[in-house]
Amino acid sequence: MRSRIPSFIMIPSFLSIIIFMFYVFFRSYNHIYYLVHPITISFLIVTTILLWILEFVNSLIFRKKLQSIEEKERIKIFEENEGNYFYRLYKFIFHDPKKMNDGVKKIDHGFDGIIELDNRLPMWWIHLFYMTIIFSAIYFFSYLFMDFSNPYKEYEIAYKNQLKQIEIFEKNTPQVTIENACFKENLIDSGKTLFDENCATCHQSDGSGNIGPNLTDDYWINTKEKNLFKNIFSIIWNGSDNNPTMRAFGKSGEIKGNDIEKISSYVYFINQKSKKPLTSKAPQGKKITEWSKI
Repeated sequence: MRSRIPSFIMIPSFLSIIIFMFYVFFRSYNHIYYLVHPITISFLIVTTILLWILEFVNSLIFRKKLQSIEEKERIKIFEENEGNYFYRLYKFIFHDPKKMNDGVKKIDHGFDGIIELDNRLPMWWIHLFYMTIIFSAIYFFSYLFMDFSNPYKEYEIAYKNQLKQIEIFEKNTPQVTIENACFKENLIDSGKTLFDENCATCHQSDGSGNIGPNLTDDYWINTKEKNLFKNIFSIIWNGSDNNPTMRAFGKSGEIKGNDIEKISSYVYFINQKSKKPLTSKAPQGKKITEWSKI
């Protein structure tokens, strides 16, 4: 007959396991908010009451068994229950301090003159080893049957959450349109990055032109707006009537208005700065002198 673990240890331990299982289950299906749902809280309250009742019944059974066993066995149990629970836990983990000075056990091999020490493994080491086995079993079955420890599912959930955050951000941050778009010097660097990703194939990274026209000279094929910056924004948004390859990035939703403003700021910058690329494509379209750098 073993000593009992106090109720103030057992009940919180069982509740912690139950709450952890709820957490794993709800998190796996991305419904973590159900942890504070009234039904969940009611279930935990009822479970706590049932655990108290169970502990009370176990305590009665333990006392009845103590009365029915022999005096020698009862004394042994009382010795095991000496001190408070934490002292008994300390003895369980690190061995009983009274038995720690029993001496070192030795095994004499005899034939080779080697004496082998046969000490017991520390209890803390054994318990830690058992904990790793329990943890690995929980992790293994969680990986097989739930999304809790599956990295692919975790990535999918994180990706969906990120898309939702982007959607919320875009709702709260209106996109720039041609009416309120303007050149901003602080957008040049981020505009260059976007230009390299979306436009450099046709126009080169420095805007000197490839299969697309040179963007650093004073010649323009499309002149939809009176203002140079807005004209650049308009071409990226609406595409080119004269060249189907220059598609409507903004209308199609391929590039958002805020990003088009960044690209337009970069194109405006490389067009207006005095230092031009050493080699560039021949001029195309009409020369617009009023858009030349002053």
